[in-house]
Amino acid sequence: MTGNLEVKQVHAVLLTYDGRVLLRYKNGEARLVGGRPESNDVDWEDTLRREALEEANCEIDKTDYIGYQKVSGDGEPYAQVRMVARINKIGPALPDPDRLGNWVYGRVLAPYEIAQQELIKSFGKIGSEVLKYALKVAHEKEYFTELPSQEYETLNVESRD
Repeated sequence: MTGNLEVKQVHAVLLTYDGRVLLRYKNGEARLVGGRPESNDVDWEDTLRREALEEANCEIDKTDYIGYQKVSGDGEPYAQVRMVARINKIGPALPDPDRLGNWVYGRVLAPYEIAQQELIKSFGKIGSEVLKYALKVAHEKEYFTELPSQEYETLNVESRD
């Protein structure tokens, strides 16, 4: 699925039952939830479930692989796996246990169009393409059980010591 590239990161577009996108804000920029696989993670889905809890205090109940991005730079190229996942439960804001200084990421639930604009600001055209493909897969796999919502909801703002 990733050629011969080592997978060093797993990120996902997290969607609600009504089709909104959970965006995580770090340093004021929209981000996808995800991170590095750890030795006790069984697979990419396990990595994603753990990262969703650590970064956004969300539980997910459905996941699908949507591709990967080859990352080159200093050192050997590696793969960033991209997934789509459906949120089953959102808890209160908690600090990320992997960050110093009680870092609590900002979290919003945004309708597709707003999420697209925010991800373009952070990642350029690739942010829009990942979101578009994630939504396509989510529709095909019947992630949505409620009518689409256009409500923008701030769950919490970013904070740290």
